[in-house]
This record gives sequence, C-alpha cells and structure tokens, in this order.
Amino acid sequence: MQITDDKKLRLMYRVEPGCLGPEGAQHIEDFCRYANKHIKSPYYAQFVFLPRYDKQKDERQYSVKSRNLSQLQVRKYFSHFEIDMDGFEEQLDELLTKAIDLYFKR
Repeated sequence: MQITDDKKLRLMYRVEPGCLGPEGAQHIEDFCRYANKHIKSPYYAQFVFLPRYDKQKDERQYSVKSRNLSQLQVRKYFSHFEIDMDGFEEQLDELLTKAIDLYFKR
C-alpha cells in the first residue's frame, strides 16, 4: 500500500537524555541523528526523533499535514489500518531500546 507523505501519520518522538544513561546529555543529539537514520518508519507513518529537553512537551506528538492530533484522532487513524495503538507504541519503545544498545556498541 502506498500513502503520500502528506497523509502519513507523523510521530515526533522526544527522547529524554536520561534514556541514554548518566552521560546521556552528551550523547542525545548524536543518538537522535542515529535513530532518525536507522529506525525505519512503517509505510503509513514518518518517525522524527528529537531530544526532549523540555519536560512540559509530550514525549510523543502525532500529526497529519502539520496538524496535531488528539489521542482519539490517533486511535482512529490506527484503526483505519487495523493497528492497535498501544501495541504500536510498545513496539516502537522496543525498537528505540535496541537502537540505544546498537548506538553504544558502534
């Protein structure tokens, strides 16, 4: 199935430096570049990994066509593709954990 970029679900995932350990602040920018290059987005989405310096901003922010979506809207988008949102987020967290391990093993 093909989806144009403007109709894809964009997930801005803000990664906390602490996820990278006690020296995470020194690695977070480089890690986000690494994650953006190595974690592949599914056909219906586009991932963007950024450092999370501001705790007031959500860890995950979903949008379509530059318009932020509510949780209900995101669930409806996922249901269109018969995808469980909670399962999707769990899998993404696992991918991020693996990427962290691979990043430090380089």
